[in-house]
Formats: sequence, structure tokens, C-alpha cells
Amino acid sequence: MEFVWEIGKNVWEHCNYIRNLERNKGVLRSKMDELSSRENDVKTELDREEVQHGKKRKREVELWLEGVKKIKNEVHEIEEKIGEERRWFPRYRLGALVAKKITDVVEIQEKGRFDEALVLDPLLGSGSTLPTAQLVGKTTAEKTMEMIWDCLMNVEIGKIGVHGMGGVGKTTIMKHINNRLKETCLFHNIIWVTVSKEINLKRLQIDIAKAIGLSLPEDDDENIMSTKLFEALKRRKKFVLILDDLWETFQLEDIGIPEPNENNGCKLILTTRTLGVCQGMETQIDIRVEVLSEEEAWALFKDKVGNDVVISSEAGDVAKLVAKECGGLPLALITVGRALRKVDDVREWRNALNELRGSTMEIKGMKDNVFECLKFSYNRLTDHKIQACFLYCSLYPEDFEISPEELIEYWMGDGFIDEVGNREVEFDKGQCIVNELRRACLLETVVYGEVEYVMMHDLIRDVAIHITRVCPLFLVRAGVGLEELPKEKEWTKNVERISLMKNRIEILSGQPDCPRLSTLLLQDNFLSQKITNSFFAHMSSLRVLDLSRTRIESLPESLSDLGNLHVLLLRSNALKVVPSLSKLKKLRVLDLNGNLIKELPLGMEQLVHLRFLDLSYTHLQIFPAGIIPNLCLLEDLFMYRSSWEWSLNKGVMEGEIDEITKLKRLRNLHISFTDLPTFLNYNQSGHWRVLKSFHCTVRGSSPYLSHLFLNQNSIEIRHFDVVGIGSSLLLPNNTLKLTLSQCHGIIRLSQLSFLANLRDLKVCVIGGCNGMECILTAEENTIPSLETLNLDDLPNLRAIYEGVVAHGTFGSLKILSIKNCDNLKNLFWVGLLQHLQNLEVIQIWNCCLMEDVVVGEQNMGQANTPITLPMLRKIDLKSLPELKSICWRMICHSLETISVCNCPKLKKLPLSVNNLPRALKSIIGSIEWWDALELDHSNTKTLLQPLFRGGE
Repeated sequence: MEFVWEIGKNVWEHCNYIRNLERNKGVLRSKMDELSSRENDVKTELDREEVQHGKKRKREVELWLEGVKKIKNEVHEIEEKIGEERRWFPRYRLGALVAKKITDVVEIQEKGRFDEALVLDPLLGSGSTLPTAQLVGKTTAEKTMEMIWDCLMNVEIGKIGVHGMGGVGKTTIMKHINNRLKETCLFHNIIWVTVSKEINLKRLQIDIAKAIGLSLPEDDDENIMSTKLFEALKRRKKFVLILDDLWETFQLEDIGIPEPNENNGCKLILTTRTLGVCQGMETQIDIRVEVLSEEEAWALFKDKVGNDVVISSEAGDVAKLVAKECGGLPLALITVGRALRKVDDVREWRNALNELRGSTMEIKGMKDNVFECLKFSYNRLTDHKIQACFLYCSLYPEDFEISPEELIEYWMGDGFIDEVGNREVEFDKGQCIVNELRRACLLETVVYGEVEYVMMHDLIRDVAIHITRVCPLFLVRAGVGLEELPKEKEWTKNVERISLMKNRIEILSGQPDCPRLSTLLLQDNFLSQKITNSFFAHMSSLRVLDLSRTRIESLPESLSDLGNLHVLLLRSNALKVVPSLSKLKKLRVLDLNGNLIKELPLGMEQLVHLRFLDLSYTHLQIFPAGIIPNLCLLEDLFMYRSSWEWSLNKGVMEGEIDEITKLKRLRNLHISFTDLPTFLNYNQSGHWRVLKSFHCTVRGSSPYLSHLFLNQNSIEIRHFDVVGIGSSLLLPNNTLKLTLSQCHGIIRLSQLSFLANLRDLKVCVIGGCNGMECILTAEENTIPSLETLNLDDLPNLRAIYEGVVAHGTFGSLKILSIKNCDNLKNLFWVGLLQHLQNLEVIQIWNCCLMEDVVVGEQNMGQANTPITLPMLRKIDLKSLPELKSICWRMICHSLETISVCNCPKLKKLPLSVNNLPRALKSIIGSIEWWDALELDHSNTKTLLQPLFRGGE
């Protein structure tokens, strides 16, 4: 009976659930509407408290909102099933579920009647103390950290960029900065956000919000999120926002970050691998994190491998080489050091060294940690051409200082830079690529004086070589001491670029089958033996071939068939004959500088696409007529110190100067003229006006001209009476450098009327002019633009300037060099020197009568007047047997070097104990001269002693 009763009861309940389903569905919808209203009220209150007052929602409120979201999803699913289901039993189950959900909704509604506030008060000075490794490279890292800290303390700096290559320690340094900031309480909030590599504005907004305890719904519009974030950050008052590992730029307002400035006291610091990101974010100061010094790198490496093991074992010397191969990169030093920890077998160390040098990445952790870290920078380059340009740099030897100009020439030849018919524009594009690779920390900058090179860090180069072992395929054996070519099996059909530069290879033999090879670099080898005739026979795709400085005396006939060749570099060899170039119709660049050729190669007239031709330092005796007009696209023609000189009357079989003037696309020209009339004819043609730079010599090049003065717009005149020719000698008015050699009729430079036309003249070199007595006299051209004056071998020169000094005389002069002027007793007098406020270098050599560099003003008794030369950096005195003094006293705070050699009578220097130059770095001279030196005070020599460098 009970069984029957239970069955009846269950049937009754089933019927009720089905009968009341529609009514209960309405009740559930009504309760859900009430719950949604309460949810909206809670969110509105939270937004007001969080955004306007900077408060933080309670965890119980977060859990309640999550519960509401969950039950809303469940009810939505139930409602969809009710609309779809018509069968009896399933509708019974849905009815039961609706009834239960009504109870659940009522329960969560009750929980939403919070008895206390929804939020907590904000914590000022918030921010997390981050776990961090010990700062490695104490000197380098601490110096960088202090630079960043000084910027943070500077109220005028709001945005700071910290950049450097992957694995160099940027994040570690910034974690220390973060923790130091938290300890000082100088800012109300320290906010650290690690940026995802694929930047997404909404993701970044959420990450920043999370870091400050602000909840931003992911379904909000980006503009709404930026408004909320902006208000929330403003409530944080003085904050420091650290964005670590940023790869792309964005507008602060798009995210909702207030612009840091002096008024709000906020700071934005970003770390990145590329300087371009710093520039795009408009940082006010950018700080590069450098690799460790050799000493710091060794100390870190010893710590990771175990000091005792490395120091005590015979592997110690090899271990130092292994550490050096890591290139001062902390990530690599730590990875390799840990992999070799406690290893004392010298064979394992030698194997590790070979693996590092061979770029195999087989040391434990190197591929996963170091290689992938560095490769990511390569993957982030903006396009495939720039990636290809980066990989091209690996063709150079390890630690090689790369000329950007040479590199760009290769890139242009290999097709990485689109041809636009203007080499300057193409070089500008190449320089932009170089700069992008530098900004990405994939190339480093090396500067020697005014010359700038780029270099690949060892591990960056290893990454590039590792990539080029697959695609594109390279064969790189540069600078490794090869005496023979690589085995024939390495010259595969798929290889695209080969570099064997800077080795000791003596012969190019065989017939390599490399149909895809586009670049072959063989420069700086010892190819004293002949290249076999068929060597280039199967290199039909070759575009760039460099055989410079290989001592070759002849070239194989197969070179004549390289129809795709764009760049052929044969500089500084012993070539007397070059095979026919008639088939090289795509050739753009031909460099024969420094060879023994007396005639041009056959087929030159066929090189109709040639844009660069260098025949400098060749023995050319003939230049056939008609060749130059065929080279109508020529932009650069260099024939400096070539035996060939251009003339008006060479004859019908030889080229004349008129052919040069018809080259309308020429931009850079270095040529010699047989005589002054030919030069005047060229000058009158006005052709020089279309040139970017020119160097013209008349009757051979001067032995007094330094190569430093060859760069642009230079005129050399030798063995001519430039005074007698008078006003008919008008030089191009954009001449920057003038050399007068063995022009004996000149008594003073200001006699030359054409000088008045040279308003931009920067450099003047005068040598071997026996009649020269004075450079300038009063009331004549003051040459106000002149920056460098070189006077050499002027036996009758008695003064630089005579008479009352006119305003502006030598006002721009920076470098004054006097050599072999045996009649010159003194160089300056006070009245003249006071006008030379831009003078940086004084050099006086081999003037046998020179007694004083500076004498007192004539007839005015001012010998004791101190001389002020604010820009003077260097005084160089050599072989002046009669020199007794420089001057009484000299005030020159920029002075860095005083060099004195073979000046036995010079007993005093123009230095006072009370006014020593702050920039002084060295005083160079013999020990005997230093010991005999008499200074103004006994303490002066004591103070200067650490700066003295002995030597003649």
C-alpha cells in the first residue's frame, strides 16, 4: 500500500511541476529582474567609490558579483531549453529545475543586502616588494640604477626610457628600483606591470587596473575603460608606473594614463629592447643598460660555476675564454655558468668553448634561455627585408667593426634596398635600417674620433648564424684563419651568401656549383696564386663580389659571365689587366681603386647602368673617348691621384673634360686637370653646381693635403702663379677646402682676390710656397668662416697676421697647424690671440727659430696679460729647439692635453696652481724635460704629477 502511495505522490509532483512550469518561469524571470537591478546598483556604487575615491572593493562583493554572473548564465540556459523542449519527462525535469532556481535566486538576493560598506579605504604608498636576483655587475648596474634614480628625483622629468638588448638585466635593475621606491615612500603608489609581448590596449588597461586594485569588466568599451582608469590613477596622486618589456608604442590617453608632468609629480618608466619604442613613447630621457665589463663578467661567471673549481683547476684559463664568449651578457653568463657548475675536467671546458665559438647552442639552457630570448628581438623586426639586412651582418667576423657605408653598399647590391635612381636616397634608406637595428639593440655603435662603426654582439651574431644554417642558408667562415677553401660539399646548391673574408686563403680552385649564391665576400685573403678559370662558372645569380685587398694579379675569364653582378669590388690589389666587362650589363658599382691598371677594362662602354666608378690611385694612361657619355647614370666618379688627368685637348681618341660636364646625374666627382685653363673651363661650365661634393686638383695632387680633407668640395692647385692670373681665377663659391701647393708667387694669402668669393671656406692648406711671408694683413679679407689652417714648409713665413686686428679675423678658427716654417719666431701676439676664442688645437712642429708661441702686445707692455682660450683642447709642440715660452699665463678650462717633444729650452708651462684646467688629462714629454720644468708653485707639479706621461 505504501509503495502505491509513493508512486501516486511522485506522479502528483511530476504533474504539478509540469502544470506550474509557465507560472514558475514568470516568477523566476521576475526574481532575476530584481537581482539584476540589485547588481546594477552595486556596480554603480562600486564605480563611484573606486573611480572617484580610489577605494578597493571587498572580496565578498567580488564573490557575490561572480555568483550573480553564474546564476544569470544558468537561468538563461534553462529558459532556452524550455522554449525548445516539448516532451513530457524532460519538461518535468525543467519544471523542477525552475522551482529550485527560484529558491537560489532569492537566496543570492538576500546575500546582496550587504550590512556594511562595499569597499575598503585605499592604501597610500601601495605597491608590491618584488622578489629579485642579486644585482650583478656592481659598478655597471649600480651606475645605471643611480642614473635612473636621479631621473626619478628630477621633477622636470616625467617619462624615462630604459633600453638594452635581451638578457642584459633591465628587469632586474627595475625591480631593485621598484623596491627602493617602496621603501622611501616618496610616491603614493608604485605600480608594476609586465606588458604582454603582443600588445593589446584592452589587455594593458586590465593589467594596469589589476595592479591598482581596480576591477574593469572585460566587456566594457575601451573608451569607457580608459575613462575609469584615468580617474582611478588620478586618485592615486603621485604614482610611478613601471611598464616592463614594452615592444610597441601607444598613446597614453588611449589607455587612460595621465600624462606625467611637474604638476602631478607622476612618473612613467618603461623598459624595452628597442630605442625606437622610447622615441615613440616620447620619453624625456633614455638610459641604455650596457653589458658587463670583462672584470664584472668574470666575477659573475666564477660565482655561478663555483669559485674554487675554476680557480684551482687547470681549466681556469679556458674558463676565462668561455666567460669572454658570453660577451658580458648576464643571462648568458648565468646560463653557461650554471651548466658548467663544479665541472673541473678541462676537456669539458674546451668542448664548451668550441660550442660557443661554433654557435651550436648545445650548452644546457643556452637554446631555451639565451637563444630564444635574443631571437625574439629578430622576430620583432618590422619586415623581412630588415630581417635579411640583420642576418647579412653575420657575414663579418666576430667583434668586427663594420663600416655602415660598406654594409649599405652590400645591401643595395643584394637587392634589399629598392632602386630609385638616386644613390643618396638609397643610402639614406640603408642608414634608416642601420639605425633601426641599433635601436633594437641588434647592432652596437663604436666611435673612433669622428668615424662611426657598428658591431654585432657575439651572442647576437651567434643567433644570426644559427638562423642562417637553415633558411636563408649562409656559409660563414670569416676571420677564422682558413688557409684553404671549405670542402666542396659545403658549397651547396641552396647556399645564398658566403663569407670567407679575413683569412689566409691563397688559391680559389675548383668549380663550385652555387646557382643561388648572391653574395661572395673574399676580401682580405692572400690570393697570391691564380684563381682557376672556371671558379665563377656556376654562380649565375651572384650580385655582390668583393675581392678587395687579396693581392690578386689577374682575374679568371669566368668573371666576365656574371651577368647578374651588381657590385664588383677589387680595391687595393695588383691587377694590371681586368677581363672584359661587356656582359656585366647590370653592374652598378665598380671599384678598381689602388690597382696597377694602365687601361680601362674592355667593354666599359657597355656598363650603361653603372652608378659608381672608382679609379683612384691607378696608373691609367689612356681614357678612350666615348666611354663617359655611355655611363649616363653615373653618380659617383672618383679618380683621386690617378695618373690620368683631364684636359681640353687630349685628341679625338681620348676623353676630354667636356664629356664629364655632360654627366647630368653626377653627384660626387674627384678628378685631376692637366692645367689651369682646363680647370677654368670646367669651372665656367657651372657643372659643379649640380654636385653634392667635388675634389678637383690642378697639375697633380699636393703632398701637403691630408686625407681628412678629401670629403667634400675641395680644390687643390699646384705649381701655378695664382697671383699673376688675377681675377680670372674664380673658384666654385661652395668650395670648403683649398690647398695651395708650391705656388711660389704668393707673398700673403689675402693677395688672392678669389678668396672674397669663398664665404664658406672651412679648411685652408698652404704648403711649399716659398714666397709666402704672411697669411693676412690688416684691412684685408679676414676669412671669418675658416676653421682649419695648415701651414707646412713655408721657409719665408714670418707672421700669421700683421697690423691692427680687424673684427672677425679668424673668428671661427678651431685648428692651427704649423710645420717646417723655419723663419717664424713667434706665432701669436696678445691682440690677435684674443680674437681666437674658438681655437681648439695648436700644433707647432719643426720650426727651428720659434722662440715664443705668444708674445706681449706690440709696444703696449702686456706680456703679463692672462690669455683666455675657452675652447682650447690640445697643445702639441715638437722639435722646437729655441722655444722658451708658450705664454705667461693661460686660462683654458677645456684643455685636455699638452704634448712637448724635443723642446729643450721650454722650462715653463702657462699653468697656475690656482687656475689649473679642469679638463686636463695628460701632459706628455720626456722625463728629463719634466724634471727640469719650473712651475709657479711647488704644489703645482705635485698636482700635475699624476697626469704626466713619459715619452718622446
